[in-house]
Amino acid sequence: MRARARVLLAVVTTLMVSAVLVGATPAAAADPHVIPRDPVAIDDIDALLEIYGPPEPRRSADPTADARCGSAAIDPVPDGQPIVVSMPPARGFTVGAIPSSWWRSPPVTDPTWLLQFQGLMWMRPLARRAAMDGQQQSLAAIVGQAVRFHQQNPDPNANRYGWDEGTALRRLETMNCLYALTGAASLRTGMAADAKVLLGWRYYGPPNHPVHNHGLMANLQLVRAGDLLGMPAWKSTAVNRMSKEAPLAFSRLGTSYEQSSMYQNVNAGLWAQGANVLHQSPGTESASTAIDATVAKARSVYQWMTEPDGAIVQVGDSDQQAGSIGSLTTPRVFRDGQTGWIIGRWSWTDPTTTYYTVRYGPGRRAHGHHDRAGGVTWSSRGVRVLVGPGRFSYDLTDRYNAYQLSPKGQNVAIPDKRKVTNAGGSVSAYVVQAPAHAWTIKDRMFGVDHVRNVNVNRDLPAMRVSDNFPAVTLWRQHWHLDPAWKHVSGSVNGTRLVFAHPSGRRVTITTTGRISSFVQGITRPPAGWHFPRFGSRVWAYEIVIRSYGRACTTTFRLS
Repeated sequence: MRARARVLLAVVTTLMVSAVLVGATPAAAADPHVIPRDPVAIDDIDALLEIYGPPEPRRSADPTADARCGSAAIDPVPDGQPIVVSMPPARGFTVGAIPSSWWRSPPVTDPTWLLQFQGLMWMRPLARRAAMDGQQQSLAAIVGQAVRFHQQNPDPNANRYGWDEGTALRRLETMNCLYALTGAASLRTGMAADAKVLLGWRYYGPPNHPVHNHGLMANLQLVRAGDLLGMPAWKSTAVNRMSKEAPLAFSRLGTSYEQSSMYQNVNAGLWAQGANVLHQSPGTESASTAIDATVAKARSVYQWMTEPDGAIVQVGDSDQQAGSIGSLTTPRVFRDGQTGWIIGRWSWTDPTTTYYTVRYGPGRRAHGHHDRAGGVTWSSRGVRVLVGPGRFSYDLTDRYNAYQLSPKGQNVAIPDKRKVTNAGGSVSAYVVQAPAHAWTIKDRMFGVDHVRNVNVNRDLPAMRVSDNFPAVTLWRQHWHLDPAWKHVSGSVNGTRLVFAHPSGRRVTITTTGRISSFVQGITRPPAGWHFPRFGSRVWAYEIVIRSYGRACTTTFRLS
């Protein structure tokens, strides 16, 4: 292995020198390897489970299958040709000749792009393809560029220049991949630097942060790196963390504290992989068994978060994607007071059954939105009516990110001239009957008392929502229809609106307040948008109703 590493290092040095010699004969032009936005950079569920899941079955023709590098690049990475990488919107760059200034002054400031670039995530598909094809010079060039990153951009002991925990854990993934493919000793120093971030104060977990999926992702990579490099202390630290943190990641009923229907499944899948690691670590068998039980409950909760049409309800940061309808048979209601979820449904087999969610406390965290003042969604008769916003980006400077998080992006009531706080809410009363469910939520999300009553009727079918702010005379209800609905009748300052659905269904909206607006696709500031998946936005009606009198009641009825 040492001889192999020396050969690789020699090749890397030769390539680097040839790249900078003045007057050297230029290499033949190479088509760029277009690297799309890596789904792991936005915490895509399937990609996360691919990276953190068990290794692929080893195939005799592909000894790289267990290196956990993900999918190989489509195009070859031939020896002797420059490895040109295209990661729009930046201009193309060449492996081995990336300007050192790019690490600290990158050409793109988008957080997702930076995570992929400084996390060296773009190297994995190229490295695996080179290894599969036996292109050792190209593989060595990729290794050399990873080494140069750590030499040119050492850890500033701060959350900048790609040395935050999220970027460091992705970079350690890449380094693990490269080391598994090559065994290059030159990678060890950089791997130790990345591991130091995840072992120190920047770790995203206790004692400095609540339990989060990033912490588990970091621990899984530390276990992998510890095994590869023979660093048992890294592995033992990670295993001990997982044993202690697993009970803190979910409520007693199995709901993730990250306040997102999509991340419910992310966390269930990641903790299942964590349990697998603990099963293989002496002394942690009981902890792994307990995690298995928690994961089973978490998967059941994910079934509750799956609408009758088979896709998940979009609550918190979430995309339109397939859910899970499994073995659950008991209809009616799921309620989790620890995490502030109410979910109601009348059937597990009828795709036209009525389904709804109500959100209340605790305060917003992780992938949650400002919806805990009784924010609702509602579907019935095979169509979605009231929906959550989904997610557009994680860029805190982006106005659509602000919209997806804000109360205006949720189905809630907002008092005039009041700022949102992180105060939670609680259930003060409820009635669950065969044909109808009623919930009363009290909160101080805006620093003043608020009472919301939600009544869902299976047979009409209808949802009626009443709001009251005892100390406020003016407030506005914001309602978000699924993008499929089209306006039929009703006008501003009226009390009735009708919308039509392509299925032939209609929803009639009546209110004791007054209709202030119903808009689609407003950009500044955003209003009337839905985000079906990350980075995608479509027009969808946002209805604003202003209060009239001491209470305001709005009813949605399908026909």
